[in-house]
Amino acid sequence: MEAADRIRATTKRLEKLAVLVDYLPTLDDESLVIACHFLSGIVFPRHDQRTTRVGGSILWAALTELTGLNDEALAEAYTRHGDSGDMVGDVLAAQPSAGQSLSWMAAQFAALASATGTARRRTIVRDTLGALGGPEARFFAKLLGGELRIGLKEAQVEEAVAKAFGRPLAAVRHANLLRGDVGEVALLARDNVLDDARLALFHPLGFMLAQPLTTAEEIVDAMPSPFILEDKYDGIRAQAHVDGEEVRLYSRTLDEITHGYPDVVVALRGLGTGLVLDGELLAVDPASPRQARPFAALQRRLGRKSPSPEMLAEVPAAFIVYDMLAWNAELVIGEPYLTRRARLESLPWRADGAFMAPSSVALTAEDVESAFDSARAAGNEGLIAKDPGSSYTPGRRGKAWIKLKRALATLDVVVTGVERGHGRRNGVLSDYTFAVRASDTDPTLLNVGKAYNGLTDVEIAELTERFKAITVQQFGRFHQVRPEVVLEVTFDIVQKSARHKAGYALRFPRIVRVRDDKPATEIDTLARVRELAGDA
Repeated sequence: MEAADRIRATTKRLEKLAVLVDYLPTLDDESLVIACHFLSGIVFPRHDQRTTRVGGSILWAALTELTGLNDEALAEAYTRHGDSGDMVGDVLAAQPSAGQSLSWMAAQFAALASATGTARRRTIVRDTLGALGGPEARFFAKLLGGELRIGLKEAQVEEAVAKAFGRPLAAVRHANLLRGDVGEVALLARDNVLDDARLALFHPLGFMLAQPLTTAEEIVDAMPSPFILEDKYDGIRAQAHVDGEEVRLYSRTLDEITHGYPDVVVALRGLGTGLVLDGELLAVDPASPRQARPFAALQRRLGRKSPSPEMLAEVPAAFIVYDMLAWNAELVIGEPYLTRRARLESLPWRADGAFMAPSSVALTAEDVESAFDSARAAGNEGLIAKDPGSSYTPGRRGKAWIKLKRALATLDVVVTGVERGHGRRNGVLSDYTFAVRASDTDPTLLNVGKAYNGLTDVEIAELTERFKAITVQQFGRFHQVRPEVVLEVTFDIVQKSARHKAGYALRFPRIVRVRDDKPATEIDTLARVRELAGDA
């Protein structure tokens, strides 16, 4: 972990890159793969569905067993650093390094993924921490939390791989798109066989993101003329991989959700071979299978691995498709949008369960306003405007796609703290403090508000158990939690405030919904808050 320490010690991008470029070629093949994963902040390839299933409570209990420190001492250490990994490094600072290898560390993560039961995972965490020196233990704990926090992202690891082995960066990034494994791609780069990379079906790709604008006139100014309009649907973003009779569905967080939507799987079977489709999972009207229902209906299906026949009948789901990423097992994201759209139109769509998103051509602000009114009348959230000549860029937000969603101003935020309520809510954690990211490149979380309205009693009770499991420290009624639960919140206005780190506060915030379909890395940023405040 010496390289990680050196990377962490500098804020300069080129210096971070230089450390990686020097370090990666020194590793054997197995260690190169693991190092590229770890330095990207992951323990398994992004297509790998395994998780360590270790939350703050397990880490806390393992530390208590290992060190004999009580909760008060651990809380004090956490307060000093505000980061679980740094807290672990602090309390284990006196432990000498045992010189464990990268492969040994990877084996511990694999053991956690296969372990059954909280007690077994706690034991593995305790024994692993006990076998590591303080600096190594710090990074082990950080990786458990899903982020190294050393100012490094997978895109920078791709850049380092390209430079370290003298390969074109575009070729490295393309191979990583195809394979979904930056470690595997590093081996291909070392051996100069990046051209051998082929699309790995059933490995989810990143999703293209849309830039928000607030008026029809802004959209017309930003788009070429003419441009395409589609409704923005009130469901959850999903990706479908279809290869004949085999179908798998993935969420925006790249988790497989196939078993929760057997009705959609049936509708997609036989649609084609080697297809990767982007779209939205919706709840639809049983009597009118192309009529979308509000998101609240779909929420009854979320998180269910095996919905009952009764649930399938009451809340049927459909997959509305608006883009194609792969055709005959070949990526087509570089093709113009209209070409990809033509490929979609050539598929043998059925009557219900899975169908293409309707689209229209627009030239003027009046066209946009009319389409927006029609979308709202149909029960949809708003519009997506698309550049007809644009390529599909996974994981990036640009002006090739623009969303217009004016019904309510909303922000996607992550919960950083929760508090027991009052009166009848005294027994549950119902008051949520939430934050935005400092920027797209800075993951620092800045609190911007607190909300306690908008969720049902059932939702609050369920969230209470989730927050208890990810509590990192407690002060009386207040729980500081790992920033994992994403909320969509609405509000009256954004106003300047010295009370919050962001420098702004939301007036009358209200929770619209829990965004389990969205990772904390994709929440809104301070720039968006400033824009809503009129300070952009």
